[in-house]
Amino acid sequence: MGSGSRSNRCLLFSTVILSVVCIGLVVALIVIIFKDDDRDRNAHPKVDDCDVIQQDVSEQESQNPTVFQDLTEKEIEALTNYLYSRPEFDLVRPSANKTNANFVFMAELHLPNKSEVIAHLDQRGRQPAREAKVIIIRGKSSDQQINEIVVGPLPNPSYHHPVPGINASLPYFYRPMTDDDYGSVIANLTNTVHSEFGDIFRSCYGSSVKDCGDKCLTFVYASTFSPASSGTNMRKTWYWLNYDVEYYVLHPVDFSVLVGFYHGQTNIEIVWFQGKQFKTLQEAKTIAPKCTTRSFPVVDRNLFSTMNQRGAVPEAAKKRAPIHVEPDGKRYTVKGRHVHYMKWSFDFRMSTAYGPQVYDIKFDGERIVYELGLQEISVFYTGHSPQQRFSDYMDSAELIGPSGTGLVPGADCPDHAMFFDTKHVTETSERPLVVKNVFCLFELNTGEPIRRHHSYSKTEGAFYEGMENSILVLRTIVTIENYDYIFDFKFFQNGVLETKGMSTGYVLGNAFSEMERKYGFQIQDFISANYHSHMFNFKVDLDINGTSNRYEMIHVKVETATNEFSANNDNFSQGMIEREIIDTEKKAAYKFNFENPSYHVFYNNATTDKYGNHRAYRLINQGMMKQILPEGRNKEPAINWARYQTAVTRHKPEEAHSSSMYTEFDVYDPVVNFQRFIDDDESIVDQDLVVWVTMGVHHIPHKEDLPVTTTPGMGLSFVLQPFNYFDEDPSMYSLDAIRIEPNHGTVNVLKYAQTSGSKMTCVPRKTGFYDAIKVDPSIILETTNG
Repeated sequence: MGSGSRSNRCLLFSTVILSVVCIGLVVALIVIIFKDDDRDRNAHPKVDDCDVIQQDVSEQESQNPTVFQDLTEKEIEALTNYLYSRPEFDLVRPSANKTNANFVFMAELHLPNKSEVIAHLDQRGRQPAREAKVIIIRGKSSDQQINEIVVGPLPNPSYHHPVPGINASLPYFYRPMTDDDYGSVIANLTNTVHSEFGDIFRSCYGSSVKDCGDKCLTFVYASTFSPASSGTNMRKTWYWLNYDVEYYVLHPVDFSVLVGFYHGQTNIEIVWFQGKQFKTLQEAKTIAPKCTTRSFPVVDRNLFSTMNQRGAVPEAAKKRAPIHVEPDGKRYTVKGRHVHYMKWSFDFRMSTAYGPQVYDIKFDGERIVYELGLQEISVFYTGHSPQQRFSDYMDSAELIGPSGTGLVPGADCPDHAMFFDTKHVTETSERPLVVKNVFCLFELNTGEPIRRHHSYSKTEGAFYEGMENSILVLRTIVTIENYDYIFDFKFFQNGVLETKGMSTGYVLGNAFSEMERKYGFQIQDFISANYHSHMFNFKVDLDINGTSNRYEMIHVKVETATNEFSANNDNFSQGMIEREIIDTEKKAAYKFNFENPSYHVFYNNATTDKYGNHRAYRLINQGMMKQILPEGRNKEPAINWARYQTAVTRHKPEEAHSSSMYTEFDVYDPVVNFQRFIDDDESIVDQDLVVWVTMGVHHIPHKEDLPVTTTPGMGLSFVLQPFNYFDEDPSMYSLDAIRIEPNHGTVNVLKYAQTSGSKMTCVPRKTGFYDAIKVDPSIILETTNG
């Protein structure tokens, strides 16, 4: 399935219309590029592959890592040796049984204080020490707890201390879902349920959880039962039963169990079966003769839950789709994880806990954003059945970073993209987990102009000027159970930065009953899919002309005044603007109001242009959603950042993140309580400001969400746009523009980047991805040895 090569044939169609009173021109350039096989390449032996062109790209791991670079192999090895050598930690190795044991849950880069980093970057000061943040779950000690520590300096660690701003010891039951929660618990649960319900499952569902060959039921999906919902300060989880077919979440049966965790032991507390709850498996067996019977799904390529190609194919669809080409090679450079594109530069990494992070974002050498990163993904479900009703997820509890897995060229990213691997230190392996193709980086022609004007009439100047919109995209996709989240960071040539999130993947199926109708629609036999909401929270640490910034809202108001130009002396209404400096954190906690439209701008008060305008950036949230749950009820406090579409706070090292991996269980005493960032109500005038941006979508599933939800309509984004920051559109430098103007009865066509007769110097090479995964399938799928 390689992309192949493409011919360099193109069709140029132009029509010139001349008249007595005006000169006009309509030019359409259509380039149709097909994916040709290798025979076409042989037909054009003088045209080289694009990868032959010299590229300024280096992906090798540096022995002298920069301040933002993820932990290196050398640093991880030294960190591991240090941790296992310290008797006070008393750690077991990843391969050991972790029940009632001390073990490393995860480790990743610990960023230095911002002031130290800025001094290093801007004043050529000494690079701050490289350090790791390590989370140790201590189940062995009599006072079971969780410790977050900082270890450094790397690669020769000699000290450790608690993470600043976090309690030195956290309650043990706060711990995220661990490997044991999914592995050993499910194994024990399967045995217990099979002994009591094996025959009943065969009678009701045509299958069982054991001794079932290739037609099995399975406990794969689990949802935590928060203390806010259970009413007890204990660790509990619902385990669902599904048919083990592609894809299991769309094949639920009406059976689940609530498991409580007590001092290393587990106990079934509630059984949900056929729409009723029971205290024990024995009690649930009493209604077995009345169960709704089902057969094991017929598994073939046409099964509705599979993603196999099916359906009638139109003739046009048999032709290959257009693809992108970089005719003169890449227009961006990469060194390690530092990227330079046109006037943009930035660094990026994948946080194990929080996902994609971008740092030190500059345009034309001036820092716009110090830190831009995902903080949390949450999904809150609804339903009658308890396993669906209480399925409220904060995905950092699953570790967002390792959920970013192999991107596929030609589908997830264009064939011409560059791909980057990531490394993670988790509970599952003593050596770092290396995940291939987690990020892709590519330049994209969006197919629409970034600017244009056509003045056809001679009296209006008779000219055309337009510029194609080519941008740089940094992309990653994280798959957390059934949902896939696509995150893009888009860099435009006019100084605009867009951050986008899209949802795709499988909706969470629920066993249908009439009681579920008020929560969603029946989408297949025996299956409903209920309303839920997706929410993303991002941290945007703005540095507009330095760290001393202000937040101003420019309100759009209505002015009504006497119309002195009216013969009747009528009133006249029109819009006007009213500027307001937002001076405290409480005032900056913004909830959108249609009655009061406003601009949100940020600037350094000391920097103005000759007209007195502040050189500012505007934040535009294009993904706003109303979070509907009452404040303070159930699990809402765990996502109290979602109360606001944006919030602005002072930068503090101890307020580094808006959420934490403990939010599934710490609702009564949160490790990170975002509302407290606001409630101290500090001044934000001429301070180092952080903007917290929340985006979300209400999702009511429908049949077209089968087999998976498609991305159109599911995209959410926020934009940072220059606002009086430049004297004009900063992309005026670009050679991607075309200008057409009259010239003595004909026209001049100015293509700044090339002459009209120029040819491509290369054709896209065949991707090696599909050959690589045959040799190493673990690049894209889990293997028995992976």
